[in-house]
Amino acid sequence: MSVWRSRFFWKIYAAFSLLFLTMTLVVSWTVFARVQSSVRSSLKENLRDKVEFLSPYVEDELANGRVPSDPLIQRLGTSSGSRITVLSKDGTVLADSEAIASTLENHLTRPEIQDALQQPFGFAERHSDSTDQNMFYFAKTVKRADQLLGFVRVALSTANVDRELLALQLTIMSIALVGVVLALGLGWSLARRVTVPLAEMVRVAEALRNGHYEAKVANVGHDEMGRLGDTLNQLGTELTSKIADLQRLENVRRDFVANVSHEIKTPLTSIKGYVETLLGGAINDTQNNYRFLEKIDRNAARLTALVQDLLSLAKIEAGEDTFRPTPVEWNGIINSVVARYEDQVQQKSLKIKINAPGQALSVMGEREAMTQVLDNLLTNAMKYTPEGGRITVSLFAKNGFAKLVVEDTGIGIPSEHLDRIFERFYRVDKARSRDLGGTGLGLSIVKHLVSAMHGDVGVESELGVGSRFTVRLRLTA
Repeated sequence: MSVWRSRFFWKIYAAFSLLFLTMTLVVSWTVFARVQSSVRSSLKENLRDKVEFLSPYVEDELANGRVPSDPLIQRLGTSSGSRITVLSKDGTVLADSEAIASTLENHLTRPEIQDALQQPFGFAERHSDSTDQNMFYFAKTVKRADQLLGFVRVALSTANVDRELLALQLTIMSIALVGVVLALGLGWSLARRVTVPLAEMVRVAEALRNGHYEAKVANVGHDEMGRLGDTLNQLGTELTSKIADLQRLENVRRDFVANVSHEIKTPLTSIKGYVETLLGGAINDTQNNYRFLEKIDRNAARLTALVQDLLSLAKIEAGEDTFRPTPVEWNGIINSVVARYEDQVQQKSLKIKINAPGQALSVMGEREAMTQVLDNLLTNAMKYTPEGGRITVSLFAKNGFAKLVVEDTGIGIPSEHLDRIFERFYRVDKARSRDLGGTGLGLSIVKHLVSAMHGDVGVESELGVGSRFTVRLRLTA
């Protein structure tokens, strides 16, 4: 978005400009007023000093009945750059440095003279009729022994002061104008510095609202505005991640539904086929009817196992099977689970060996969950280990954890399948797995149960050599 079209930019810029213009006017006026006051104060002090300088001379002349000399008064006025006037006590002009005294009217009613009668000094700023100029007047009474003898007055034209003040005013206005121009430029820069990132963030926010989560705020700084832009970028990244997670979960859900449908459909189709065959007359076929019923029973058992595994997995994922880990000994569980497989071991001519320490290893877990974990791992090992093979169940402690290892000399798992082996319904060889009665959920249940007990599970395998599953649970203190 261009700053020219940004109302926010113009609001900031107008506010800044108005504020600075107001401050400039106030400061300029204050400076001028203070300087003017200072000039006037200095002028008063100057005139006062001159009056004080002249007073002894005028006092001496008037006290002795003499009139101050006009030529002397003129010389003093010329040398001091001011107009000097001496008055009698009744206001008659006795001497003046710039006019003939006899031609001047009585000055007793002049403001500065009246002011001097009331206080030590008198001051006035007014127009002079005799000189036709604006003047500053400073007057003082001349006394001896508290007897009023007359007045001495010093005056100075305001023309020079006015010119100096005008020059000062023009200088202040010039400086203020330059300051205003610089401030407007600075205001433009500052307003743009604020509004450009905001406009960029508005653009990104609108893009995020429209589903373009890849949009990012460019040129993120280190100030508050930069942190806001960085937060917006992180939000976009998190939204992208969450959308990806949701899509992944949707794919998992879709695959799960498809897999469940397929896993259920296959045995049901088989059962339906055998039932229709039996109803079609094969029930009386003594050579095949019993074999058909065995296949129906096998597929029904497969369905039962599938439903049980689905229910177990659903309860674990829903958090219904919340485990409160308690101290449980692995050794007893290993012995009891292995003992249940004696018949199957003999039927396949397998060798099963237990490597466990004489001292019982106690871990933080849940007995039923640990039993199901070992049961699933042993079932998996026996399915994929050919006759005459070997299965080893080992238990040992290491670095604060008890490690349960189920190792077989079976067909092994290709390396490209190891990362997905714990996924639901994932099979390396789908046809072989179904023939062996697997549901495709056993290892997924193992992973969920171990995670619920705050442990971890891993697998190592080599094709044609065998597989090694490791479950790690924390030892009791």
